[in-house]
Amino acid sequence: MTAAAREAFEKAVALENAGQVDKALVSYLKAQELSPEDTEIAYRTASALLQTGYLEEAQSQLRRIVFAEPDHLGARASLGNCQLLLGDTDNAKQNFCEVLERVPTNRNALFGLASVLLKENKPDEAAVAAKYLVDLLPDSAAVLTLFAETQARTDQKAAAIAAYRRALKSDPDHGPALLGLAETLLLRKRFDEVIELTIRASENAPADPLPLELLSDALMGKGALEDAIEAAEAALKIEPKSLSTLVRLSTLSRKTADHKAALSYALAAHDLDKTSRDALNALGAALAALKYQAQARSVLTGLATGTGLEAPIRKLVQELVKEDGAQPAAPAKTFRPTTGQETAETSDLPKESSGTTTSVDGSSPHSSEGLTVRSDQLPNVLGLRRQDRS
Repeated sequence: MTAAAREAFEKAVALENAGQVDKALVSYLKAQELSPEDTEIAYRTASALLQTGYLEEAQSQLRRIVFAEPDHLGARASLGNCQLLLGDTDNAKQNFCEVLERVPTNRNALFGLASVLLKENKPDEAAVAAKYLVDLLPDSAAVLTLFAETQARTDQKAAAIAAYRRALKSDPDHGPALLGLAETLLLRKRFDEVIELTIRASENAPADPLPLELLSDALMGKGALEDAIEAAEAALKIEPKSLSTLVRLSTLSRKTADHKAALSYALAAHDLDKTSRDALNALGAALAALKYQAQARSVLTGLATGTGLEAPIRKLVQELVKEDGAQPAAPAKTFRPTTGQETAETSDLPKESSGTTTSVDGSSPHSSEGLTVRSDQLPNVLGLRRQDRS
Protein backbone atom coordinates (compact mmCIF):
# COMPACT_ATOMS: atom_id res chain seq x y z
CA MET A 1 0.00 0.00 0.00
CA THR A 2 1.48 3.31 -1.04
CA ALA A 3 1.68 6.26 1.35
CA ALA A 4 -1.03 8.12 -0.55
CA ALA A 5 -3.24 5.03 -0.56
CA ARG A 6 -2.64 4.58 3.18
CA GLU A 7 -3.67 8.17 3.86
CA ALA A 8 -6.90 7.81 1.84
CA PHE A 9 -7.60 4.45 3.47
CA GLU A 10 -7.15 5.70 7.02
CA LYS A 11 -9.39 8.68 6.28
CA ALA A 12 -12.04 6.27 4.95
CA VAL A 13 -11.86 4.09 8.06
CA ALA A 14 -12.25 7.12 10.32
CA LEU A 15 -15.26 8.32 8.36
CA GLU A 16 -16.86 4.86 8.48
CA ASN A 17 -16.28 4.61 12.22
CA ALA A 18 -17.98 8.00 12.57
CA GLY A 19 -21.03 6.64 10.72
CA GLN A 20 -20.39 8.60 7.53
CA VAL A 21 -20.38 5.61 5.21
CA ASP A 22 -21.19 7.59 2.05
CA LYS A 23 -18.17 9.84 2.54
CA ALA A 24 -16.06 6.85 3.56
CA LEU A 25 -16.91 5.13 0.30
CA VAL A 26 -15.45 8.04 -1.67
CA SER A 27 -12.17 7.74 0.20
CA TYR A 28 -12.14 3.94 -0.10
CA LEU A 29 -12.55 4.23 -3.86
CA LYS A 30 -9.71 6.74 -3.99
CA ALA A 31 -7.46 4.41 -1.95
CA GLN A 32 -8.36 1.49 -4.19
CA GLU A 33 -7.50 3.50 -7.28
CA LEU A 34 -4.11 4.25 -5.77
CA SER A 35 -3.51 0.65 -4.70
CA PRO A 36 -5.69 -1.65 -6.82
CA GLU A 37 -4.06 -4.92 -5.70
CA ASP A 38 -4.53 -4.37 -1.98
CA THR A 39 -7.06 -6.91 -0.67
CA GLU A 40 -7.80 -5.07 2.55
CA ILE A 41 -8.73 -1.90 0.68
CA ALA A 42 -10.78 -3.89 -1.82
CA TYR A 43 -12.70 -5.67 0.96
CA ARG A 44 -13.46 -2.51 2.93
CA THR A 45 -14.54 -0.80 -0.29
CA ALA A 46 -16.87 -3.71 -1.12
CA SER A 47 -18.34 -3.59 2.40
CA ALA A 48 -19.02 0.15 2.03
CA LEU A 49 -20.62 -0.47 -1.36
CA LEU A 50 -22.85 -3.10 0.24
CA GLN A 51 -23.84 -0.86 3.15
CA THR A 52 -24.73 2.03 0.82
CA GLY A 53 -26.88 -0.15 -1.44
CA TYR A 54 -24.61 -0.57 -4.45
CA LEU A 55 -25.31 -4.29 -4.50
CA GLU A 56 -24.22 -5.19 -8.03
CA GLU A 57 -20.94 -3.31 -7.63
CA ALA A 58 -20.33 -4.89 -4.23
CA GLN A 59 -21.07 -8.37 -5.59
CA SER A 60 -18.65 -7.93 -8.48
CA GLN A 61 -15.86 -6.78 -6.18
CA LEU A 62 -16.46 -9.49 -3.58
CA ARG A 63 -16.43 -12.18 -6.27
CA ARG A 64 -13.02 -10.96 -7.40
CA ILE A 65 -11.71 -11.12 -3.85
CA VAL A 66 -13.06 -14.63 -3.23
CA PHE A 67 -11.70 -15.82 -6.58
CA ALA A 68 -8.25 -14.48 -5.73
CA GLU A 69 -8.35 -15.56 -2.08
CA PRO A 70 -10.79 -18.46 -1.51
CA ASP A 71 -9.99 -18.47 2.21
CA HIS A 72 -11.09 -14.85 2.73
CA LEU A 73 -14.10 -15.81 4.85
CA GLY A 74 -15.14 -12.22 5.53
CA ALA A 75 -15.46 -11.57 1.82
CA ARG A 76 -17.30 -14.86 1.28
CA ALA A 77 -19.81 -14.11 4.04
CA SER A 78 -20.32 -10.58 2.69
CA LEU A 79 -20.78 -12.03 -0.79
CA GLY A 80 -23.49 -14.26 0.66
CA ASN A 81 -25.20 -11.21 2.24
CA CYS A 82 -25.07 -9.40 -1.09
CA GLN A 83 -26.52 -12.38 -2.96
CA LEU A 84 -29.27 -12.73 -0.35
CA LEU A 85 -30.27 -9.09 -0.83
CA LEU A 86 -30.27 -9.61 -4.60
CA GLY A 87 -32.54 -12.66 -4.26
CA ASP A 88 -29.90 -15.24 -5.21
CA THR A 89 -30.62 -17.47 -2.23
CA ASP A 90 -29.00 -20.62 -3.64
CA ASN A 91 -25.57 -19.08 -4.02
CA ALA A 92 -25.97 -17.12 -0.80
CA LYS A 93 -26.71 -20.33 1.10
CA GLN A 94 -23.72 -22.07 -0.45
CA ASN A 95 -21.38 -19.27 0.62
CA PHE A 96 -22.78 -19.12 4.15
CA CYS A 97 -22.41 -22.90 4.54
CA GLU A 98 -18.84 -22.83 3.25
CA VAL A 99 -17.95 -20.20 5.82
CA LEU A 100 -19.64 -22.11 8.65
CA GLU A 101 -17.87 -25.34 7.72
CA ARG A 102 -14.62 -23.59 8.57
CA VAL A 103 -15.79 -21.25 11.33
CA PRO A 104 -19.06 -22.45 12.92
CA THR A 105 -19.30 -19.27 15.01
CA ASN A 106 -19.10 -16.80 12.12
CA ARG A 107 -21.89 -14.39 13.03
CA ASN A 108 -22.65 -12.97 9.61
CA ALA A 109 -22.82 -16.43 8.09
CA LEU A 110 -25.14 -17.68 10.86
CA PHE A 111 -27.41 -14.67 10.43
CA GLY A 112 -27.40 -15.06 6.66
CA LEU A 113 -28.09 -18.80 6.76
CA ALA A 114 -31.02 -18.36 9.15
CA SER A 115 -32.41 -15.65 6.86
CA VAL A 116 -32.10 -17.90 3.80
CA LEU A 117 -33.80 -20.80 5.61
CA LEU A 118 -36.72 -18.53 6.52
CA LYS A 119 -37.05 -17.53 2.88
CA GLU A 120 -37.05 -21.23 1.99
CA ASN A 121 -39.89 -21.73 4.52
CA LYS A 122 -37.73 -23.87 6.78
CA PRO A 123 -38.28 -22.09 10.10
CA ASP A 124 -37.31 -25.09 12.24
CA GLU A 125 -33.86 -25.22 10.63
CA ALA A 126 -33.59 -21.45 10.76
CA ALA A 127 -34.34 -21.52 14.49
CA VAL A 128 -31.26 -23.67 15.14
CA ALA A 129 -28.91 -21.17 13.54
CA ALA A 130 -30.74 -18.22 15.10
CA LYS A 131 -30.60 -19.74 18.60
CA TYR A 132 -26.86 -20.33 18.23
CA LEU A 133 -26.49 -16.72 17.20
CA VAL A 134 -28.50 -15.50 20.21
CA ASP A 135 -26.03 -17.33 22.43
CA LEU A 136 -23.22 -15.42 20.74
CA LEU A 137 -24.96 -12.03 20.65
CA PRO A 138 -27.62 -12.03 23.40
CA ASP A 139 -28.17 -8.27 23.32
CA SER A 140 -28.38 -7.72 19.56
CA ALA A 141 -31.80 -6.38 18.52
CA ALA A 142 -31.32 -7.69 14.97
CA VAL A 143 -30.39 -11.17 16.19
CA LEU A 144 -33.23 -11.34 18.74
CA THR A 145 -35.69 -10.20 16.07
CA LEU A 146 -34.48 -12.89 13.69
CA PHE A 147 -34.86 -15.53 16.40
CA ALA A 148 -38.33 -14.18 17.26
CA GLU A 149 -39.38 -14.57 13.63
CA THR A 150 -38.29 -18.21 13.61
CA GLN A 151 -40.37 -18.78 16.76
CA ALA A 152 -43.43 -17.06 15.30
CA ARG A 153 -43.10 -19.15 12.14
CA THR A 154 -42.93 -22.38 14.18
CA ASP A 155 -46.06 -21.35 16.14
CA GLN A 156 -44.07 -20.67 19.31
CA LYS A 157 -45.90 -17.39 19.81
CA ALA A 158 -45.02 -16.89 23.49
CA ALA A 159 -41.31 -17.36 22.77
CA ALA A 160 -41.59 -15.02 19.80
CA ILE A 161 -43.22 -12.30 21.90
CA ALA A 162 -40.58 -12.64 24.58
CA ALA A 163 -37.76 -12.37 22.03
CA TYR A 164 -39.33 -9.36 20.35
CA ARG A 165 -39.62 -7.65 23.73
CA ARG A 166 -35.98 -8.38 24.50
CA ALA A 167 -35.03 -6.87 21.14
CA LEU A 168 -37.00 -3.71 21.93
CA LYS A 169 -35.43 -3.50 25.36
CA SER A 170 -32.07 -3.45 23.60
CA ASP A 171 -33.23 -1.01 20.90
CA PRO A 172 -36.68 0.57 21.52
CA ASP A 173 -36.84 1.91 17.95
CA HIS A 174 -35.85 -1.28 16.10
CA GLY A 175 -38.40 -1.29 13.27
CA PRO A 176 -38.46 -5.03 12.46
CA ALA A 177 -39.01 -5.84 16.14
CA LEU A 178 -41.82 -3.28 16.49
CA LEU A 179 -43.60 -4.68 13.43
CA GLY A 180 -42.89 -8.33 14.24
CA LEU A 181 -44.28 -7.95 17.74
CA ALA A 182 -47.29 -6.03 16.39
CA GLU A 183 -48.06 -8.79 13.86
CA THR A 184 -47.78 -11.48 16.54
CA LEU A 185 -49.95 -9.61 19.05
CA LEU A 186 -52.51 -8.89 16.32
CA LEU A 187 -53.07 -12.64 16.00
CA ARG A 188 -53.83 -12.70 19.72
CA LYS A 189 -56.27 -9.76 19.36
CA ARG A 190 -54.23 -7.56 21.69
CA PHE A 191 -55.29 -4.53 19.70
CA ASP A 192 -54.30 -1.74 22.10
CA GLU A 193 -50.71 -2.92 22.21
CA VAL A 194 -50.65 -3.24 18.42
CA ILE A 195 -51.90 0.33 18.09
CA GLU A 196 -49.13 1.62 20.34
CA LEU A 197 -46.42 -0.37 18.54
CA THR A 198 -47.53 0.58 15.04
CA ILE A 199 -47.78 4.27 15.88
CA ARG A 200 -44.20 4.15 17.13
CA ALA A 201 -43.09 2.28 14.01
CA SER A 202 -44.87 4.76 11.74
CA GLU A 203 -43.27 7.71 13.49
CA ASN A 204 -39.84 6.15 12.99
CA ALA A 205 -40.45 5.12 9.35
CA PRO A 206 -43.09 7.44 7.86
CA ALA A 207 -42.42 6.21 4.30
CA ASP A 208 -43.26 2.60 5.19
CA PRO A 209 -46.94 1.65 4.66
CA LEU A 210 -46.79 -1.56 6.73
CA PRO A 211 -47.17 0.07 10.17
CA LEU A 212 -50.27 1.88 8.94
CA GLU A 213 -51.70 -1.33 7.47
CA LEU A 214 -51.25 -3.12 10.80
CA LEU A 215 -52.65 -0.10 12.64
CA SER A 216 -55.71 -0.21 10.39
CA ASP A 217 -56.23 -3.90 11.18
CA ALA A 218 -55.95 -3.28 14.92
CA LEU A 219 -58.40 -0.38 14.80
CA MET A 220 -60.80 -2.51 12.77
CA GLY A 221 -60.46 -5.25 15.39
CA LYS A 222 -61.51 -2.76 18.07
CA GLY A 223 -64.46 -1.60 15.98
CA ALA A 224 -63.01 1.88 15.32
CA LEU A 225 -63.86 1.63 11.64
CA GLU A 226 -63.55 5.28 10.63
CA ASP A 227 -60.08 5.50 12.13
CA ALA A 228 -59.17 2.20 10.51
CA ILE A 229 -60.19 3.74 7.18
CA GLU A 230 -58.03 6.77 7.91
CA ALA A 231 -54.98 4.62 8.59
CA ALA A 232 -55.58 2.52 5.47
CA GLU A 233 -56.00 5.64 3.32
CA ALA A 234 -52.68 6.91 4.63
CA ALA A 235 -51.04 3.59 3.74
CA LEU A 236 -52.56 3.78 0.26
CA LYS A 237 -51.12 7.25 -0.19
CA ILE A 238 -47.66 5.83 0.45
CA GLU A 239 -48.19 2.77 -1.77
CA PRO A 240 -51.06 3.42 -4.24
CA LYS A 241 -50.69 -0.02 -5.85
CA SER A 242 -51.07 -2.04 -2.69
CA LEU A 243 -53.50 -4.89 -3.30
CA SER A 244 -53.88 -5.67 0.40
CA THR A 245 -54.68 -2.06 1.29
CA LEU A 246 -57.27 -1.73 -1.49
CA VAL A 247 -58.98 -4.93 -0.30
CA ARG A 248 -58.79 -3.70 3.30
CA LEU A 249 -60.44 -0.40 2.31
CA SER A 250 -63.15 -2.27 0.41
CA THR A 251 -63.92 -4.35 3.47
CA LEU A 252 -63.93 -1.34 5.78
CA SER A 253 -66.13 0.67 3.42
CA ARG A 254 -68.64 -2.18 3.29
CA LYS A 255 -68.63 -2.42 7.09
CA THR A 256 -69.45 1.31 7.30
CA ALA A 257 -72.25 0.85 4.71
CA ASP A 258 -70.37 2.81 2.04
CA HIS A 259 -71.00 0.04 -0.47
CA LYS A 260 -70.18 2.04 -3.59
CA ALA A 261 -66.75 2.88 -2.20
CA ALA A 262 -66.37 -0.80 -1.36
CA LEU A 263 -67.06 -1.64 -5.01
CA SER A 264 -64.61 0.98 -6.22
CA TYR A 265 -61.75 -0.23 -4.04
CA ALA A 266 -62.45 -3.89 -4.85
CA LEU A 267 -62.49 -3.21 -8.60
CA ALA A 268 -59.20 -1.31 -8.32
CA ALA A 269 -57.70 -4.27 -6.46
CA HIS A 270 -58.96 -6.68 -9.14
CA ASP A 271 -57.44 -4.51 -11.86
CA LEU A 272 -54.09 -4.69 -10.08
CA ASP A 273 -54.20 -8.49 -9.95
CA LYS A 274 -56.91 -10.30 -11.90
CA THR A 275 -55.93 -13.59 -10.24
CA SER A 276 -56.47 -12.28 -6.71
CA ARG A 277 -59.10 -14.24 -4.78
CA ASP A 278 -59.23 -11.55 -2.11
CA ALA A 279 -60.12 -8.84 -4.63
CA LEU A 280 -62.92 -10.91 -6.19
CA ASN A 281 -64.23 -11.92 -2.76
CA ALA A 282 -64.36 -8.24 -1.77
CA LEU A 283 -66.15 -7.38 -5.02
CA GLY A 284 -68.68 -10.17 -4.54
CA ALA A 285 -69.33 -9.14 -0.95
CA ALA A 286 -69.89 -5.51 -1.96
CA LEU A 287 -72.36 -6.55 -4.68
CA ALA A 288 -74.19 -8.80 -2.23
CA ALA A 289 -74.44 -5.94 0.27
CA LEU A 290 -76.13 -3.87 -2.46
CA LYS A 291 -78.61 -6.75 -3.04
CA TYR A 292 -77.15 -7.73 -6.41
CA GLN A 293 -77.21 -11.36 -5.35
CA ALA A 294 -77.11 -12.94 -8.83
CA GLN A 295 -74.14 -10.79 -9.84
CA ALA A 296 -72.37 -11.55 -6.57
CA ARG A 297 -72.83 -15.29 -7.19
CA SER A 298 -71.47 -14.82 -10.70
CA VAL A 299 -68.34 -13.17 -9.31
CA LEU A 300 -67.82 -16.00 -6.85
CA THR A 301 -68.46 -18.57 -9.59
CA GLY A 302 -65.84 -16.88 -11.72
CA LEU A 303 -63.52 -17.06 -8.74
CA ALA A 304 -64.10 -20.80 -8.36
CA THR A 305 -63.77 -21.58 -12.07
CA GLY A 306 -60.90 -19.20 -12.74
CA THR A 307 -62.81 -17.31 -15.44
CA GLY A 308 -62.45 -14.00 -13.61
CA LEU A 309 -64.76 -11.00 -13.83
CA GLU A 310 -67.32 -11.01 -16.62
CA ALA A 311 -67.60 -7.89 -18.79
CA PRO A 312 -71.29 -7.20 -17.92
CA ILE A 313 -70.49 -7.26 -14.22
CA ARG A 314 -67.55 -4.91 -14.67
CA LYS A 315 -69.88 -2.53 -16.53
CA LEU A 316 -72.44 -2.77 -13.73
CA VAL A 317 -69.83 -2.03 -11.07
CA GLN A 318 -68.53 0.96 -13.00
CA GLU A 319 -72.08 2.28 -13.45
CA LEU A 320 -72.83 1.85 -9.73
CA VAL A 321 -69.69 3.72 -8.74
CA LYS A 322 -70.48 6.49 -11.21
CA GLU A 323 -74.08 6.60 -9.98
CA ASP A 324 -72.75 7.29 -6.52
CA GLY A 325 -71.14 10.45 -7.80
CA ALA A 326 -67.66 9.26 -6.96
CA GLN A 327 -64.89 11.56 -8.07
CA PRO A 328 -61.27 10.69 -8.66
CA ALA A 329 -59.64 10.35 -5.30
CA ALA A 330 -57.75 13.30 -3.94
CA PRO A 331 -54.53 12.44 -2.13
CA ALA A 332 -55.27 10.88 1.22
CA LYS A 333 -55.10 13.24 4.15
CA THR A 334 -51.77 13.32 5.85
CA PHE A 335 -51.96 10.78 8.64
CA ARG A 336 -50.00 11.93 11.62
CA PRO A 337 -50.04 9.33 14.39
CA THR A 338 -49.07 10.74 17.74
CA THR A 339 -48.48 9.24 21.12
CA GLY A 340 -48.96 12.46 23.03
CA GLN A 341 -51.73 13.28 25.44
CA GLU A 342 -55.20 12.64 24.01
CA THR A 343 -57.78 15.40 23.77
CA ALA A 344 -61.42 14.93 24.68
CA GLU A 345 -62.08 13.78 21.13
CA THR A 346 -59.29 11.19 21.22
CA SER A 347 -59.70 9.53 24.57
CA ASP A 348 -62.41 6.93 24.03
CA LEU A 349 -59.95 4.08 23.46
CA PRO A 350 -58.13 2.87 26.60
CA LYS A 351 -54.49 2.00 26.24
CA GLU A 352 -52.83 -1.12 27.53
CA SER A 353 -49.24 -1.17 28.60
CA SER A 354 -46.79 -3.34 26.70
CA GLY A 355 -43.46 -4.30 27.25
CA THR A 356 -36.21 -6.26 5.74
CA THR A 357 -33.48 -8.04 7.87
CA THR A 358 -29.91 -7.05 7.49
CA SER A 359 -26.68 -8.77 8.30
CA VAL A 360 -25.30 -8.60 11.81
CA ASP A 361 -22.84 -5.89 10.83
CA GLY A 362 -25.53 -3.82 9.08
CA SER A 363 -24.27 -4.58 5.58
CA SER A 364 -27.11 -4.87 4.50
CA PRO A 365 -50.22 0.05 -15.67
CA HIS A 366 -52.91 -0.02 -13.00
CA SER A 367 -53.73 2.59 -10.41
CA SER A 368 -56.20 3.28 -7.62
CA GLU A 369 -57.48 6.48 -9.23
CA GLY A 370 -61.23 7.08 -9.24
CA LEU A 371 -61.79 5.70 -5.75
CA THR A 372 -64.45 7.15 -3.50
CA VAL A 373 -63.06 9.76 -1.13
CA ARG A 374 -64.02 9.43 2.53
CA SER A 375 -65.86 12.34 4.13
CA ASP A 376 -63.99 14.55 6.56
CA GLN A 377 -64.55 13.36 10.11
CA LEU A 378 -62.92 14.16 13.40
CA PRO A 379 -60.46 11.60 14.67
CA ASN A 380 -61.33 9.79 17.86
CA VAL A 381 -58.61 7.24 18.55
CA LEU A 382 -55.23 7.73 20.22
CA GLY A 383 -54.65 11.20 18.89
CA LEU A 384 -54.78 10.19 15.23
CA ARG A 385 -55.00 13.42 13.25
CA ARG A 386 -56.26 14.37 9.84
CA GLN A 387 -55.15 17.50 8.02
CA ASP A 388 -57.30 19.46 5.59
CA ARG A 389 -56.62 18.75 1.93
CA SER A 390 -56.93 22.46 1.10
